[in-house]
Amino acid sequence: MTIWKYSEEKPAYLLVKFYKENHGEGEFLGDLDEAKIREMILEIKPDIKIDQAFGTLSYFGMLPILVTKKINQE
Repeated sequence: MTIWKYSEEKPAYLLVKFYKENHGEGEFLGDLDEAKIREMILEIKPDIKIDQAFGTLSYFGMLPILVTKKINQE
């Protein structure tokens, strides 16, 4: 599956979007197999439901992953 990856990191969150087609944002990662794609998704969010996430990417052509960060307030 051909994959593009867009990433945006802010103090409060990390947003990563995987695409099956070029949407004008992100970098082209190449033609990757299912195992490699699943591995990349789990590196970003280890507790994600991986079958559901990969299925979303396969069917809809896009998978947004939002990881919120705890901000230390003094």
